[in-house]
Amino acid sequence: MSEQSGRIKQSFVAGSLTSSAGVFLAKAIGLFYVIPFTALAGESNMIFYSAPYTYYNVLLQICSAGLPYAIAAIIAKYASRDDYKTVMLVRKLSTGILSVSGFLMAVIFFLISRPLAGLVLGEGGSPADIATLRTSFVILSIALFLVPILYSYRGFYQGLKELKVYASSQVLEQIARVAALLGLGFIAVRVLRMNNIWAVYMAILATSIGAAAAILYYIAFDRRHIGPISRKARAQSFPAAKRGDILKELFAFGLPYLFAAILGNSQTLVNTNFFVSTMTRLGMEQANAQLILGIMEVQCDKLTSIPQVLGAGFSVGIVPYMTVALENRNWKELRKNVRSCLETVLYIGVPVCFCMSVLSRPVYYVMYGNANLDYGANALSYAALLALVTTLTPICSSMMMTLHLRKESIFYLLIGFVVKCATFYPLLRYVGYPGAILSSVLCSSTIIYLSLAKIKNRFEVEYGPTILRFFKMFLACMAMNGFFAVLNLAGFTFSETSRLLALCQLAGVGAVGILIYLIVSSAMKVPQAVFHKSVPALFRSLLKRGR
Repeated sequence: MSEQSGRIKQSFVAGSLTSSAGVFLAKAIGLFYVIPFTALAGESNMIFYSAPYTYYNVLLQICSAGLPYAIAAIIAKYASRDDYKTVMLVRKLSTGILSVSGFLMAVIFFLISRPLAGLVLGEGGSPADIATLRTSFVILSIALFLVPILYSYRGFYQGLKELKVYASSQVLEQIARVAALLGLGFIAVRVLRMNNIWAVYMAILATSIGAAAAILYYIAFDRRHIGPISRKARAQSFPAAKRGDILKELFAFGLPYLFAAILGNSQTLVNTNFFVSTMTRLGMEQANAQLILGIMEVQCDKLTSIPQVLGAGFSVGIVPYMTVALENRNWKELRKNVRSCLETVLYIGVPVCFCMSVLSRPVYYVMYGNANLDYGANALSYAALLALVTTLTPICSSMMMTLHLRKESIFYLLIGFVVKCATFYPLLRYVGYPGAILSSVLCSSTIIYLSLAKIKNRFEVEYGPTILRFFKMFLACMAMNGFFAVLNLAGFTFSETSRLLALCQLAGVGAVGILIYLIVSSAMKVPQAVFHKSVPALFRSLLKRGR
């Protein structure tokens, strides 16, 4: 590898890891609020919190029309050409479009809230539960107006490769959200002695508060940093691209992302709409079905979102770098970016998901206590596998979109949706409630395989070294599992009487397990091949960047 290529690769990986770090901090903050939030709201009310976000995510993608990724890609392209007049034009058009579409979608969400609530709870849902869920939908509609405006800022600075501010805004948004969620919930339930459901209402309102805080952060950042870009635009001698051409380009990029996002959320849509009704027809009580759906979509989802930050970070980081490589027809660098992205995500994500699956019971107990521990631990052991494949799925879709393979990407997502629908009922019938998770695993695995095969054929990307390194990572995980097995044979069991003691035990066992993974994988030269550094050198580099 040349020195220049090495710098580009390190810049790409470092930028993606920076973005991932921001998402990780945001998710970590979001993970720990679930414990006090569950105590405030009650576990039986979790469905009123989780279900609205299933539709919110889809409607948010519709109103944003895939523009955040489109903005980033187009900004990166014109900035690489030093065409700053067009950069500013893209910013102006995208902000206007996202503001108007967000307002319209918020109104639509408000109007259809009642029938949606009835659909989620099914025929067994009581009028009181339907009214409660409808109120959650109405409160969340406010966020549908604010978040697209936030997306316009994020897409603009992502395209300029300002990934640190991208990450910082996510952390700030989550801090403001969690502070409002817990603070307002505590006041409503503990101080004013209102019903527990008000903790849910405050938690949903906190989404809008977090978005507003992040928008204010970008406004302040914008005032300090937009000046040089504006001056370059004014000094530019050639005109900007035509407004009509930019609009066509935005939607040519954005609409495929829109369809991809809707289909990408299809797994959760199927679970939310059909899990309760299907399980009740198969003999489960309505209350248990609602409880388990809440566990899978809130408690398990919060835990599995930790490894999924890599998918979010690299999906963001890969767009500007791959766009420039494609624009410059630098196929060698493009192929390196694809492999570097996959190998970095796998090296970090595989051991985390493996530990979460093997140690699902103590992990769930430490986070949520003894209540419904059997349900939660069993669901988490399957959800950890889903976490790994859903970490890779958005990365593959982002690469396909950036590489102008948009029709194929949408088609593959549609095939994945068909796989989800076709396997959903049979797996629920013969496996039980974990079948909902396994059907999602099959869906994501199908999308990953088809996407990577297409990229291989179009750009001659060779995955042989990546597959070999993945196999070595798996062997390192088996070595780690050997340590867990020895502890089990020696009679060691995690405490289920004291969560603090269980946390200390889990931290010690997990740290030793990860250390074994690092030692074994280093002996097989995996991190040296992935990062071009030894593990100690990698940690020193990360600490330096952190400082």
